[in-house]
Amino acid sequence: MEFQGKGKVLRIYLNKYTHHEKELLYDVIIKKAHAMGIAGAMVFQGTEGFGFCCLACRTLNLGVAASVCQPLIAEFIDKEEKIDELLPVVKQLMKKGGIVVFDAYIDFDSFQ
Repeated sequence: MEFQGKGKVLRIYLNKYTHHEKELLYDVIIKKAHAMGIAGAMVFQGTEGFGFCCLACRTLNLGVAASVCQPLIAEFIDKEEKIDELLPVVKQLMKKGGIVVFDAYIDFDSFQ
């Protein structure tokens, strides 16, 4: 099914190594989004960053990890109502990090 139109992007900023119970938090969130039928998701690993894990750390891109904090972004895209369903799930799971939601124009060749 093709889809063109107004949608939302949910972007979360977190530490790659943050866990929820025995699993990596970003993996738990991705699995939940998939089970909820969210149209698309992608995870990006940051090379440098600060501020979303703890106030005292900063990850530097020196060829080696200068901190146990490794920035990560997970992004989800779908129609507004689907993102509105996912948002409280993400908020419940995340103890630290950042959440940003913004409007998007979606143009998918294959859309759920």
